[in-house]
Amino acid sequence: MKKNIVIIGLGVIAHYHVRALGQSERFRLCGVCDINPETAQDKLFQGLPFFTDYTVMIDELHPDYALIATPPASHYAIAEQCILHGVTPIVEKPLSDTPEQGVLFFSDEFRGRYIPVCHTLYGEEVLWFISHLPMRHVNAIYTELYDPYCDADGHIIERFRSLGGSWLDSAPNALAPLLTHVPELTNIHVSHQRDTNGMPFASHFTADYNDTTIDMRIAWNKHINYKRTLIKADGKHIVLDHTKQAVYLNGELLFQSLTDRLTQQYANFYRLFPERVPTEQSLKHIYNIIYNNL
Repeated sequence: MKKNIVIIGLGVIAHYHVRALGQSERFRLCGVCDINPETAQDKLFQGLPFFTDYTVMIDELHPDYALIATPPASHYAIAEQCILHGVTPIVEKPLSDTPEQGVLFFSDEFRGRYIPVCHTLYGEEVLWFISHLPMRHVNAIYTELYDPYCDADGHIIERFRSLGGSWLDSAPNALAPLLTHVPELTNIHVSHQRDTNGMPFASHFTADYNDTTIDMRIAWNKHINYKRTLIKADGKHIVLDHTKQAVYLNGELLFQSLTDRLTQQYANFYRLFPERVPTEQSLKHIYNIIYNNL
């Protein structure tokens, strides 16, 4: 029997969840909610029960799960209400925009009662790489995550400011695949370039794991959507092109998926659930790094 799920917050990312859930054999989307009633006119949501109050939606539909895809500042309050109503919240990254609320997700009241989402864990290229290219010794990992969220003058575009900046929004996606396999990092250093309001638009993260060098660059001011990881391991160069969902070994293309990237990542999340959800220890490590370096 399919589990019933609702979506709270119908911004861009919710569209990908709706399309992914349309492919799911395990979940049934039974309702959607947004504070803007005009959102109901979107063709993607037509035919679904639409609400402007998520508590009313939960009371009427009694779902098993609620995906929280609102701006991060509201995640904790909504997740708390879902739990009080007996609904398991699935919380989009980041868990919260502040350390004060972020740590509450690790309290006894929340432990084991919510599901975090880091969609890069479910990329076609990541899943193929894990299954087909085991590594013995890794020398270095270099990751680049670029999004076109700044204007021509380098200022963060207004509609993207609710994401909290380059570090808060993209660091979970950069760190989750790494810390699923690497238990602990040392020599952590994070630097940011900030706009006139103090919000990071570019972030540089470096760390070590034993003798492995880790370097991650996140930027919103390069005016491209481009995401790539280069791994130097066992005398080989392995490139995971996350934008093209492709894997290269020493320059040779080994794998590529032609599906829509984000739709496929969320489809894999719902297909594999609850596999690959970060453990509490891994999730704590991710968010300790994020909140300690805001």
